[in-house]
Amino acid sequence: MQTRVTFIYDYKNIDIPEPFLELKIPDVETIVNVQCEALARKHSKIQLPAGQPHVLTDEMVKAEEIPGIETVDSYKEALSYELPITLVSEHAHMLLMNYLIPQLVQRSTFEINDEEATQAGKDYYAVFEDNAKQKGLSLQEAARKHFGPNLDEGAVRQHLFLLGRTNFMFRILAGEYLRRQGQTFDIASYSGYVKDMVKMSNATEEKVRELVPLNVYMDEVPALLMMDEMTAWLAPKIAIKTDEDDTEKEDQTEK
Repeated sequence: MQTRVTFIYDYKNIDIPEPFLELKIPDVETIVNVQCEALARKHSKIQLPAGQPHVLTDEMVKAEEIPGIETVDSYKEALSYELPITLVSEHAHMLLMNYLIPQLVQRSTFEINDEEATQAGKDYYAVFEDNAKQKGLSLQEAARKHFGPNLDEGAVRQHLFLLGRTNFMFRILAGEYLRRQGQTFDIASYSGYVKDMVKMSNATEEKVRELVPLNVYMDEVPALLMMDEMTAWLAPKIAIKTDEDDTEKEDQTEK
């Protein structure tokens, strides 16, 4: 028996705690200034005393060859527009992986082949451990970077195993979810997918097939498409809160 989903819970009915939907950041101007100083440091040819910031110039901005952006002002304007979008997108992805997808899998119903699910957990653990070794990190060090410092070695192993199992079940769920919407992911549709990717990326057909072989297309693409849909639903619900907002709130409370 292969693992299959028999009931798919509507992810839009999952209650998300309000604090999860708040993205707290310093004010955008502070982040923009940090980015500008980093770019100035990249292009600067002089060594400044410690603590003295490099100053971004129009020439440095032009050297980046960003279409339509040739001045410091236009660079700052672009950053002020793009940074909140990027930060919200990153927060939505984190929330999706750590809360919404696990909740969706938990609330849906599956007929589970334990051997398949267990192997998925083992595979996820092995890949994570291998990636850590390639970066010169121990399993525990890599886990701290990804999940925080509060997991001991046994908890890390259990957490990775559970993540692998959850991701496996979500892939099954996503494939069925899209199939019910009339989308298919088989050899016939793969040819169309490859042609579309060639047009979009200007890559050769051989390169696309190398990057996304048939088995990856059938197993992974449905999950990616469903994640895109879930992110589009989730992102508008995220509210950016700055340090300035907190200060104003405290002032109003004191009054």
